[in-house]
Amino acid sequence: MQNAFDFFGLTPSLSLDAKEIRKRYIEIQRQAHPDLIGVDNIEINSVELANRYYEELHTPRGVVKSYLMAMNVSDLNQNRLPKDFLFEMMGLNDEIDEKHSGNAAAGEKAEGLLDRADLELTGALNLLKENPSPDLDELVEWYQKSKYLDRLRKNFLGIEEI
Repeated sequence: MQNAFDFFGLTPSLSLDAKEIRKRYIEIQRQAHPDLIGVDNIEINSVELANRYYEELHTPRGVVKSYLMAMNVSDLNQNRLPKDFLFEMMGLNDEIDEKHSGNAAAGEKAEGLLDRADLELTGALNLLKENPSPDLDELVEWYQKSKYLDRLRKNFLGIEEI
């Protein structure tokens, strides 16, 4: 299965050059533009992939996911979250539920806990980026924590996932 790094011809890394990615993205868009070459399903597919992968590489979680896929890690959804994290998130979820029940103080507490968790996650990723060959298990754990916190943030904001 192709990943964003392969598609753009990049060496897998957690630290990316945004200008280089944009340059390669625009190159692909130009090469596949229907006004220049006519309409062809291969080029349309190439444009769709370019759009998807370009967006993916614009978020830390997308970069981590692409990196893990490039390293042939296939079990991204197998739960690897530590029990203490899950316990902490359960408490945070309770605060979010209280917020939705009208408890403003619980809402403020939940927002503070979410912000703190986001900062911790950012710090953990920055540490992982310092290593040219980061521990893949730690990256999978980071990826899963990021997804979990994103779901909690959406719940906090009242955004329902489909």
